[in-house]
Formats: sequence, structure tokens, C-alpha cells
Amino acid sequence: MRPLKALALGAAACALVLYTVAVAVAVTADARGWGSFSLDVGPLTLLAFDRDGATTTFEAGTGIAVLAAVGGVANALAAVVLLRRRRR
Repeated sequence: MRPLKALALGAAACALVLYTVAVAVAVTADARGWGSFSLDVGPLTLLAFDRDGATTTFEAGTGIAVLAAVGGVANALAAVVLLRRRRR
């Protein structure tokens, strides 16, 4: 049960951090007048910022969810390792 909790909490924490960073980048891009851009990891989009005249849009991509899941798995693996060390 502990690895499952570690997976869920790790994924939630990673998602929160990744989304917060993405929003901070989008706010900075809007405030500084940056042009359109997209941050991609392979085929996965982390964030896309589009400026069209006076209109700006921000899109959090599916890459955030995938990286959050990877972070959750890493946290669960770390929990399993720590549990096994404690039992010795």
C-alpha cells in the first residue's frame, strides 16, 4: 500500500511543480512580449504559448501529465527501496 501512496503523492507533487513552472513561463512570456513558442520533449508538448496580435493563449500539454507519472513512478521505486532497507 505504501508504494501506491508514494506513486500518487509523487505524481501529484510533480504535476503541481510542472504546471506551476509552465504557468510562470507563460506569464513571463506575456509580460515581456515574447513571440509564439512551444516547449516539447520528443512528441510530447509541455507548453505552447501563442501570440497573435493583442491576443495570447497558453496551453499546458500532455507532456506535463506524462512527466508527472514518471515522477510518481520514481517516487514509488524510492519508497520500495527505503522499505526494503528498513526491513534488514
